Amino acid sequence: MLDQNSALITTFLIIISAILAQFLFNKIRQRLRQLIQQDHPLGPLFRGGLHWIYLFFSAVIWLGTFFGVLGTYPETRFISVHLLTIFLGGISSLQQFFFTPIIPGITKLTAFQFFKAIIFIIFIGLFARGARKLLLNHILNKTPMDLSIRHVVATCTQYLVILIGFLILLQTAGIDLSALGLVSAAIGVGVGFGLQNIAHNLISGVFILFERPIKVGDRIEVGEVNGDVVRIAARGTTVKTNDNIDIIVPNSSFTSFNVINWSHGDHKVRFRVPVPVAYSSDIRLVEKLLLEVADENENILKNPVPRVIFQAFGDHSIKFELRIWTSKMLHRRGVLFGQINFSIYEKFQKHRIQIPFPQRDLHLKELPKNWQTILDNTVKSEDSLPKADEQKP
Repeated sequence: MLDQNSALITTFLIIISAILAQFLFNKIRQRLRQLIQQDHPLGPLFRGGLHWIYLFFSAVIWLGTFFGVLGTYPETRFISVHLLTIFLGGISSLQQFFFTPIIPGITKLTAFQFFKAIIFIIFIGLFARGARKLLLNHILNKTPMDLSIRHVVATCTQYLVILIGFLILLQTAGIDLSALGLVSAAIGVGVGFGLQNIAHNLISGVFILFERPIKVGDRIEVGEVNGDVVRIAARGTTVKTNDNIDIIVPNSSFTSFNVINWSHGDHKVRFRVPVPVAYSSDIRLVEKLLLEVADENENILKNPVPRVIFQAFGDHSIKFELRIWTSKMLHRRGVLFGQINFSIYEKFQKHRIQIPFPQRDLHLKELPKNWQTILDNTVKSEDSLPKADEQKP
């Protein structure tokens, strides 16, 4: 038996050893976290696994320290033995729970297999996402592929990894693939009753990825959504608006409705700016000024050349139209139109060219005999009303 001094020394050594082991393991964890790059596609997976390993070993260290200290003293040794017996009994019960079939006689599936499948699914999901980021940001960006092609390849690789992982899971779980016929039939019934929209979006996503009516980087307009395509997924496409808001548009919208793709095949787009002027204006001067406005704006292309069209004789004005081409301002049409309108107004003011507004002349065929009395009474009634600045708050 150890005497009291030996027990104290042993306790001290056990605690110091635990602290040193914890400190050393923490340093190793910090060093490994530094080696894992923040932008690495598999970084979250590695850091998460490292964190759980650290927690597991920390628990083992301090549980061992706790039982070691209790076993050092004769007075507390029975507590240590009793707790250790309970602990081992708990492990045995957990082992029996995890490795016993969930429904004996009907299925061989155990709780351990179930949780293992859940962990495997999470791992496959994280690994597939990491593989997509690795391809997109570290491998394919070094190739001459177009950005949209890189996104298609990375997305298809992600879903291929998920499919292979799912098949591996079925095989390791001991599920006969021939039994998937029943599952397929059940899914077919589900699609027929309540999953039409999901199936429609998935099939539309496949067509979008391979036919490429829209691609990442395109400026599109579908319904009331107007923005740039930033990501194409299986069920929805992410569109970023000028307000920096991401809108998830179901893929079925791109196959069921009209879609305006401002940059499909060619990024040059023609805009039309209506310009009304008064009938007293010099039309050749108007044409010259509008062409100067287009020539002075750096966002307007010189080729194709801007044109001024004399459209029509309106009710109150002569209608011109300035037709311009741009490849820079597809996503900022309002800004471009604002620049042009500012320039047009300034030049028209400088050269005294009027921009008309609708006017109407009222002709009275016959006035009542007492029209003067009616007019005087109306003026008096208006004068009797309290002024705005005289009213009390």
